[in-house]
Amino acid sequence: MTFGSFRRKSGLAPLSRRTVAALTAGMLCCPLPAHADENAPGLDLDLEDLLRVKVIRTPKFSVNAETTPSSVTVLSREEIRAFGWRTLGNALRTLNGYTGSGDHTYDFIGVRGISVPGDYRSRLQVLIDGIPVNENIYGSVTYEDAFPLDLGLVDRIEVVRGPSASVYGGDSSLGVVNVVTRSGSAISGTELAFGVGSGRAGDARASWGGVTAGGADLVLSYSGSGARGHRVAFPELAAAGIDPTADGVQGGRADKVFGRLKLGGWRATLIHSERSRHVPTGSYATEFNEGRHRETDTFTLAEVANDLELDRRNSLHTRIYGGRYSYAGDFPYLYPPYVVNRDRAIGEWLGFESRIHSTAWAGHRWIAGLEYKDNLRQSQRNDDEGFGCFGIGPAPCLDDRRKTRQFSLYAQDEMAVGDATRVTLGLRHDRMTDMPGHWSPRLGLVHQSDGAGIFKLLYASAFSDPTVYQRFYVIPGFPVGNSALTPEGVRSLDLTWEGRIGPRTRLTSSLYAFRVRDMLGLDQATGTTVNLPPAVSRGLELELQHRWTDGAFLRAGYTFQSARIERTRIENVARHSLKANLSFPVAGNAWLAGIEAEALSRRPTALPGGWVPGHLLANANLVHRPAGARWEASLGIYNLTNRRYEDPVSLDTTLGGPRDRMIQLGRTVRLGLTARF
Repeated sequence: MTFGSFRRKSGLAPLSRRTVAALTAGMLCCPLPAHADENAPGLDLDLEDLLRVKVIRTPKFSVNAETTPSSVTVLSREEIRAFGWRTLGNALRTLNGYTGSGDHTYDFIGVRGISVPGDYRSRLQVLIDGIPVNENIYGSVTYEDAFPLDLGLVDRIEVVRGPSASVYGGDSSLGVVNVVTRSGSAISGTELAFGVGSGRAGDARASWGGVTAGGADLVLSYSGSGARGHRVAFPELAAAGIDPTADGVQGGRADKVFGRLKLGGWRATLIHSERSRHVPTGSYATEFNEGRHRETDTFTLAEVANDLELDRRNSLHTRIYGGRYSYAGDFPYLYPPYVVNRDRAIGEWLGFESRIHSTAWAGHRWIAGLEYKDNLRQSQRNDDEGFGCFGIGPAPCLDDRRKTRQFSLYAQDEMAVGDATRVTLGLRHDRMTDMPGHWSPRLGLVHQSDGAGIFKLLYASAFSDPTVYQRFYVIPGFPVGNSALTPEGVRSLDLTWEGRIGPRTRLTSSLYAFRVRDMLGLDQATGTTVNLPPAVSRGLELELQHRWTDGAFLRAGYTFQSARIERTRIENVARHSLKANLSFPVAGNAWLAGIEAEALSRRPTALPGGWVPGHLLANANLVHRPAGARWEASLGIYNLTNRRYEDPVSLDTTLGGPRDRMIQLGRTVRLGLTARF
């Protein structure tokens, strides 16, 4: 059995900057020189101040990186710019404990040893300004260009590790990622951005932000991108006598619209995106290098919210939100005759949430809330164009239509015990249609010692209900769904230590262990989703952050992970990983360079005895903004050394035989230009 899941068919002295730069350059083989954005939040702050920046501010409640019992990372707009990240997946894969991989259709993000390719439910709740992105068919979030927000609009990315279901519910069993957008006052005018790159790719963004005469903070933006794609050879096809070179890999088009209005305590947000990708890789035994194979994801997210200050110590927060997600996949087959199998899914939902925040009791900060979500539509359909269900009859192979409802109650209290210790107690109850109810407790302890640093202990449990795809996607020859599935549960224990060496250096270490009961995954023998035996994951994360007075910044870390189901290692988990990100100014403030490296040990695949070798990848980005100019240019080089490497993928069948890995792109380049008016 494998845990994969098919979808859609699918006391140290401060470090010398010169020393660190030399060590990092040795890892990267080829250094580039590097300016810090004077508009970037936190640029002039040392790490002591940065740690006090509030995180997870919009979704439920404001917390502080020092006082929350979770391990927290905040990726700033300065870092997004310095390293040339274009997708959310690009940013998250640089973090300790996070694993990124891709199959040229979708990117996958795994956390702390749960990194199985093809499992589109990453067990992370991802939010945009507190609005959940996870859709209600597959429970997924897209991390590549199908993510519904352009990263050029992002102010920061807030990452909280560990189960957070006591406040956020079942999609957050391994953590929460909140993507915070830039305000209209920060944009303050018109911003135009353009880019061209490898694979005959081009992108453009037009954004306007400002404060109106009536005091409303407004942001409006449109982004569009397109690519012809890359030529990639797939050796497994050659064995079947097929020309192994595919044209148009990662080719396609994406369009994104974002609008947000804030006035007083009110805010309204609308997000819409559509991404269509050409898939010539021959996945699911489709015709290889065939232009008709396309997969399209569309998101629409909306929210109207109000933050009301009842008095000096109490506030009421209320929101109404809704969303729509659709998936369309066309899969060409030559049986004969030539047939296009069509896979379709539509999810629609509407929800209401209200919560109260209070500091009325001395030494306590508590919240209590309720949430109701109505999944108005959860539809899945599969048919063969012009044939109904080919070889069986005129009716579709699948036409499943569902509606579900979810009701949740939650409360959390953060208590001060003396001057140096805080205790957090949280509890949430969730009940979904046709599923048992879940209690999700959380206990956290934070102790701050003047000489020994900050110690954090977190115990939490969480759950994940099976998705409608995992329960009801059953077509002839492809019975993924299993209506007898039960929810999976997670119990986790985290111990984190944070220490500082002066005001600009921070050391962090985390030990964690968690157990997943009734793991939802794929039985490879039958192709059906089942509740697997318990999975156990243990690990160690070490990280160093240092910021120099001229704005240069280093984040470097090591992660050890061990994740198993019974005695079998979970696929795509590298036992050892090293990651480093270094940005620094060159020639005063006219230039900014960012270099990053990722070294992974070998990773198991879904085939028994299958492994992909370890690899070292490096990226480099150079940004130029002349003094006083309102424009800047950037040059990004990804996979700098043109390293040939593979990622494990969900076990698949092609016309050339089984596939458990996929070759990734070599060196790619992007040139960008941004102008502000």
